[in-house]
Amino acid sequence: MKIGTGLSEFSHLYRERFFDVGIAEGHAVTFAAGLAAGGMLPVFAVYSTFLQRSYDQIIHDAAMQHMKVVLAIDRAGLVGEDGETHQGVFDTAFLNEIPEVTVFSPSYFQEIKPSLQKALYGCSGVAAVRYPRGGEGYRPAGFLSSGGAFDVWGDPKAELMLVTYGRLFSYACHAKEALHKLGIEICILKLNQIKPIETECISLCLEKRRVFFFEEGILNGGIGETFGYLLQKNHYPGEFYLNAIEEAFVPQASVKSSLCRFCLDEKGMENIIYGVENRE
Repeated sequence: MKIGTGLSEFSHLYRERFFDVGIAEGHAVTFAAGLAAGGMLPVFAVYSTFLQRSYDQIIHDAAMQHMKVVLAIDRAGLVGEDGETHQGVFDTAFLNEIPEVTVFSPSYFQEIKPSLQKALYGCSGVAAVRYPRGGEGYRPAGFLSSGGAFDVWGDPKAELMLVTYGRLFSYACHAKEALHKLGIEICILKLNQIKPIETECISLCLEKRRVFFFEEGILNGGIGETFGYLLQKNHYPGEFYLNAIEEAFVPQASVKSSLCRFCLDEKGMENIIYGVENRE
């Protein structure tokens, strides 16, 4: 899959460092773990949906053996015309439950390189960098990524916090601007490292009246559920709302229409937050 993963040029420039194992994802993870055991630093480039086939090997051959393996997860999230079988909505949930795994989810091209550098050199064990299909989304004027585990965008004194990661940050920024026009101020907490969740991310939310979490992934076992649990564990007194893909296989459709269906686009976010704020 050197074409699909964008590695054609790399495969020609570094022939001795490129291995195409074909449609054998389980073997690819074990192969990578073997390279790591031999002192190398392997990166396994794979579509999110196909990484599911190597779940057992990630646990037993890589994570449990404390092998330094980096997973470059392409097609993370909704994939549009690639179809139902290719929707990358499960990797966050199944990686989330494996101990000692670190997961990064950059929102923009410029964030991919530092995320990969951290995965390679900044953490031990299995690390993953996940990114969606397609180009960049909306970037609000003045926003600069800190390069850290999270970023905060908006007035930190706002009573409402919207938490999200990856591609959805762009939609959250649109929703923030629309809600401002309606007299509702929100602050956005953008997670760059989604596993483990930094303690400070939870601390930032504890004094908020309401926290809204939007996730382009399956709800059960996902990052949003973990975030809600950590809030509860830290005795959060406010209200927590989680919106993700709930108990559904996502059919073939454009990314735009799928995001709309699950209320994960800017209008969906706006409507959910506005509805909650005006229900009383």
